[in-house]
Amino acid sequence: MNDSITFLHSSDWQLGMMRRFLGPDGQARWAQARLDAVMRIGDVAKDTGAAFVVVTGDVFEHNQVERQTILRACEALKRIEVPVVLLPGNHDALEPGSLWSSAQWSGHAPEHVVVVTDSRPFEVVPGVEIVGAPWRSRRPVSDPAAPGYAELKPAPAGTTRILLAHGQLTSLSGGMSDVPTIDQAALEAAVADGRLHYVGLGDRHSTTEVTERIWFSGTQEVTAPEETHPGNVLKVTLGAKSVEVEPIRVGAWHMVEHHAELYDEESLTALEDFFAELPEKERTYVRLAADGSLPLPLLSRLDAMVDAQGEVFASVERWAKFWTVRPAPDAADLDALQLSGPARAAMEELRQALAGGDEGAGAALTLMHRLARDAG
Repeated sequence: MNDSITFLHSSDWQLGMMRRFLGPDGQARWAQARLDAVMRIGDVAKDTGAAFVVVTGDVFEHNQVERQTILRACEALKRIEVPVVLLPGNHDALEPGSLWSSAQWSGHAPEHVVVVTDSRPFEVVPGVEIVGAPWRSRRPVSDPAAPGYAELKPAPAGTTRILLAHGQLTSLSGGMSDVPTIDQAALEAAVADGRLHYVGLGDRHSTTEVTERIWFSGTQEVTAPEETHPGNVLKVTLGAKSVEVEPIRVGAWHMVEHHAELYDEESLTALEDFFAELPEKERTYVRLAADGSLPLPLLSRLDAMVDAQGEVFASVERWAKFWTVRPAPDAADLDALQLSGPARAAMEELRQALAGGDEGAGAALTLMHRLARDAG
């Protein structure tokens, strides 16, 4: 194995991806940002002295992306001056008619870019061997990483061997994957016995350390609020007996999920403060959940605020599944309820508490109004 080799690991570029929550202007800027992040990977390669770059699956969103997407990707790849190895993943699998066999790709891809089309090991730079497990369809029938290493023998002396694979680990999928997953224990065994020195994984969009030699790089630019650590490229340095992995940010966008409890003017002001404090608004998408109740004037203020912030941010989306803000009941609404006995007494006690400044009483009255109305 070499004394030391440094390379970059990225994945899930998904060039050509569309996001329904972005309008035309936001979509165009976000699509350009994904390409800009690819070009920044080239800058990182230069700054770190990386010998090559690997991309572990889903370079493109699908095999029918527009010609312009392919051509612009080729231009971005030209900005990376070292060898680049691309692994087809589930989105851009090596199926019949894939973009990898298209005239657009073959006619414009830079010469220093290699697409992994089988699982035969090859030398990417002297002393470093790449072995990949490209997807051949969107629905494999077995562990999608296994073809890359299952039949390997330990790497020859003086050779560093890197596996490129794409898919979810059995240990991280939570049993939710609808396709076969990658066996982490088998990967760890292949590292332990010297068949592999580093495993670069793709498909998980959040940068994730599985073990010190098995990593998901995550996507180069965020795609959803659920992603916990996206927007990085990994700088990997492998030594004879050591490994060092450093995430380096190349993404520029943010996607934020926020839940607001709205019952009064103070809570509405807190929401306004939340929006005001977020940086880089033109590159930020906010998915907003809210529940509670507001008097009609405050409801109007809420609607105006969200609409205005939607013009300032890349997008502000009311999360329909978790948007349950209702008009607060007024005195006439409460008087109209057919309540008697203890229920009526409880309502009157809450009304007095609300008049005395108890904000929690307003929420309780709203709940009582809703339950009584629904029961009636």
